[in-house]
Amino acid sequence: MQEINPSQIGIFGGSFNPVHIGHLIIANFFVEEFKLDYCYFVPNFISPFKIGDNELIPAHDRLEMLKIAIEDNPKFKVDSFEVDKGGISYTSETIQYFRQKFPYSKLFLLIGSDQAEKFTQWRNWETIVNATYLVIARRTFSNFELQSSNIPSSFHSRIFSLHNPLIEISSSNIREYIKKGFSIKYLVPEKVYYYLTKNNFF
Repeated sequence: MQEINPSQIGIFGGSFNPVHIGHLIIANFFVEEFKLDYCYFVPNFISPFKIGDNELIPAHDRLEMLKIAIEDNPKFKVDSFEVDKGGISYTSETIQYFRQKFPYSKLFLLIGSDQAEKFTQWRNWETIVNATYLVIARRTFSNFELQSSNIPSSFHSRIFSLHNPLIEISSSNIREYIKKGFSIKYLVPEKVYYYLTKNNFF
């Protein structure tokens, strides 16, 4: 049974276009390292950085694939807030939603080091980092350097690095493999693989 007032909540947003094993591995490290009660996967409807993306799998399909990908892990949850809201998905609005949903919990927002480089370009980024602890997952061999970033030092105490393995899998790679007729078996959870196959995506 879900706790009424979990003390530590993780939020992992993205397109998940489609969700792959790299997402799940990093989320598991996120849960373990920060002692999270739950990690919520939040698929966006339309990312402000991907407006006009003609390779975007429909939101309800990305949502369904997430649900079947995480169903065997009680620490993983899916929240449909951004999909239900529609339009452009802004993280600041999502954080406000989670703050209302879990008023007494600590919120941890997971982003990639590539996203962290541009974090100060996000809408209401100060509001986001004031309301959450920002956790940065390594995406490349070169670590994100907080000290040399554009994020003011007054926020640094609320920002942490995730000690995750570097996983060279991306949703864009998977979509490209599908187009070229290459197998994506083992790159995505088995049920996601069959979902993509059944629905003839790409």
